[in-house]
Amino acid sequence: MISRTGLRVSACVTAHNEERNIRKLLRSLLGQKVEPHALCEVVVVASGCTDGTTAEVEELAKVDTRLRLIVQDTRLGKASAINAYGRERDQTADAVAVVSADLILQPGCLLLLLERLASAPQVGMVGARPVPTNPRGHLMGNMVGFLWQLHHDVASESPKLGEVIVLRSSLVRPIPEDSPVDEATLEAGVVAQGSALCYVPEAVVANRGPDNIREYFDQRRRIAAGHFWLRRRTGYSVPTLDVKRIVKHAVRYLTFADPMTDASYVAAALIEGTARALGYFDYKREYNHAIWKVASSTRDVTPASEEPRPTVSKDGG
Repeated sequence: MISRTGLRVSACVTAHNEERNIRKLLRSLLGQKVEPHALCEVVVVASGCTDGTTAEVEELAKVDTRLRLIVQDTRLGKASAINAYGRERDQTADAVAVVSADLILQPGCLLLLLERLASAPQVGMVGARPVPTNPRGHLMGNMVGFLWQLHHDVASESPKLGEVIVLRSSLVRPIPEDSPVDEATLEAGVVAQGSALCYVPEAVVANRGPDNIREYFDQRRRIAAGHFWLRRRTGYSVPTLDVKRIVKHAVRYLTFADPMTDASYVAAALIEGTARALGYFDYKREYNHAIWKVASSTRDVTPASEEPRPTVSKDGG
């Protein structure tokens, strides 16, 4: 339900050992200008944290009463954290935002999402565009940038939402706690209830991809296994699982003039294929990725010497 003054949104931030980034994320979220809408609360679910995450949140909560903390002493997975938030959130909120802790929202991000949700009654869930801060010009930076560019291309055709999502509170349901892909599981639930998805590429959020091959591969394998799990559990298939669609977009970026860049893109394709194959193997042997090993190189979004300034090319890429 949309009030005359806009949407009231409650935000969930799930965090496990996010001491390096949680303060920056929360400042970027709490500082969003969303009028005529209202960010009524931000609930951080700190799950099994052994660093200073909870202390950082508690300190910020002293100066912003919208912020509160739920502590899970044992790490139970992101899906469990989202469900814990769901039981304690403001039930009068019109919309729910789910925000990963390893991000920084760019100015205007949340307003753009809320405006799209408020203006389209048939839309049940909207998502922002993640732009990695990994520097280009070397293997990992090129691979991460290529991957997220392909996600943008696919999502522009058929919405695949993640990192920051906002959905109508009336559509929020508890999700299976063995889900390895929480946003995609919420996405499947919204579609199953007859509502549409909407990708909002103008709403930009900075993130950081893995800085080493091991973490990158493990992340891609886990996500692939999760998408196969979701398809079996719900019948819903995310658009990025469509290999033909991915290949169609990927070949457009080969330069045939810059060997380093092209080699990075080919490496990304080979790693993705291998990760999907092993992810399918994990799915078939029922290995669950709901509680995954943290990619430590993604924990601090801001580059060491500068604030994140994600760049978007003229064609939206």
